[in-house]
Amino acid sequence: MGKLAEVLSHPEEIWPLLQLYHQGRRAKQLPSDETWRWCYGALNKTSRSFALVIQQLPPELKDAVCVFYLVLRALDTVEDDMAIAVDEKVPVLRSFHERVADRSFSMEVGSKPTDKELMENYPMVADAFLQLSAPMQKVIQEIAQRMGEGMAEFIEKE
Repeated sequence: MGKLAEVLSHPEEIWPLLQLYHQGRRAKQLPSDETWRWCYGALNKTSRSFALVIQQLPPELKDAVCVFYLVLRALDTVEDDMAIAVDEKVPVLRSFHERVADRSFSMEVGSKPTDKELMENYPMVADAFLQLSAPMQKVIQEIAQRMGEGMAEFIEKE
């Protein structure tokens, strides 16, 4: 009864809480298209709070931010995997932006099950990426290039 009493003592917060609850339920409803179903499912598994925020965006932006998040999550998974030798990891980080749209790219890396699943099924992210508008693709690739280069430089300094 403690939480209920706390909520009832602030009645102005009841409506925003109900809206948040319904938004969370909506975020769990996946698209019917197989590619987007997989991408939004992966997003929900890897970042529940961010997935909720993405669901509030307009459709084209929502899809682009979903793909953008998954691309950067994949890049970060490569960087974080200590089982990959530095001499193998650095070139992958530097060239990752070239693989963003590669439907044949996947890697067996990652310490968390959700990250492993993302990397093994990366072709689904590539498929979604290829459905985005050219300007969205360009932004994602450019930022992935900068991020990968920065990660590689950081690793080389260590």
